[in-house]
Amino acid sequence: MLKKIRIVIQSIFVFIITLTVLNYIHFVNTGQGRPDLIEIFCPIGGFYNLVMWLKTGFIDHLHPAGMILILAGLITTIFWMKGFCGWICPVGSALDFLGFLGKKTVGNYTDKIKLPSSLKVLSIGILNLIKFGVTLALVYLIVSLPGKIMPMMYQNAILPEDISLYKFWIDALNGQHNLTLIIIFAILILSFIIPRFWCRYLCPLGAFYGLFNLISWLRLKKEDTCISCELCKKACYLGLSPCTDNLLNNTRCVSCLKCIEKCPKHSLKIHLTFVNNIKPILYPLVLIILYVGIIGLAIENNVWHSKISPQMYARLFVQHGLIKPWMIKELQKHTPPRGMFLPIPK
Repeated sequence: MLKKIRIVIQSIFVFIITLTVLNYIHFVNTGQGRPDLIEIFCPIGGFYNLVMWLKTGFIDHLHPAGMILILAGLITTIFWMKGFCGWICPVGSALDFLGFLGKKTVGNYTDKIKLPSSLKVLSIGILNLIKFGVTLALVYLIVSLPGKIMPMMYQNAILPEDISLYKFWIDALNGQHNLTLIIIFAILILSFIIPRFWCRYLCPLGAFYGLFNLISWLRLKKEDTCISCELCKKACYLGLSPCTDNLLNNTRCVSCLKCIEKCPKHSLKIHLTFVNNIKPILYPLVLIILYVGIIGLAIENNVWHSKISPQMYARLFVQHGLIKPWMIKELQKHTPPRGMFLPIPK
């Protein structure tokens, strides 16, 4: 039952994100209808804006959705485990499908591959070092910035983040960024063989939320009725072993609850602070209510929609080498601010 519910929820969010990407492409071409949800692909900018708000009280009115999405992920993780990664994240959902295809096609062969234990431990250690090293370095660099200079740095680096990402993929389709594309392709191949390889060993956002999963109010607990049948271990596509692990709320767990479904003795339970044995069916319901509710609250308080004017966006697009007819018209309507001259194509 939980598996079907999870597939439905993942499919809904993938559909919404797909529409968001298509709407953003339409916005680039016409200048109309920029979707704020596109900020889900810019988590570093969202975290930067969150730290800037906490340090200075300044709320970014140009990319507020990014901050709200990070805040929603943080709050749901602290109160309700790392469900964003297991139920909502579009990248995780895509990798689940890729892993499913891998299991159905080459799974019988890859399962027989046995690496030497020393090599396995070394490779996992290196990957985790990269994952948490990058995550902690980014967090430290952003948190350590003086509040006074954060708005200035924001204007130079964070303001055009969605445009930079769009430009990257346009350039990639035109034969640029080949090394990066090779790395992405390699990660996809590995995710085809090893379920959620990116989530297990490399995703910095998953590592960031994982640190807060350690202190989540909601916890997975194992009871004494466990018979160590290891069915939960076989069900976990993150490579975890709930029947033997002492720490079930670890940094890698994405709260898919497949281990609970597979346990024949119902030895795995969900516990909330001061409340025992939360019914698993309630988990996705509360998770979605919390996540969507935070976004709805932000919309209600006018802290979601971008306040970037068409003229400003036109200027940013042209600065990044992306030129459409509507951008030329916008720039020809107004005189650029003093000190900012942009050539307007004829």
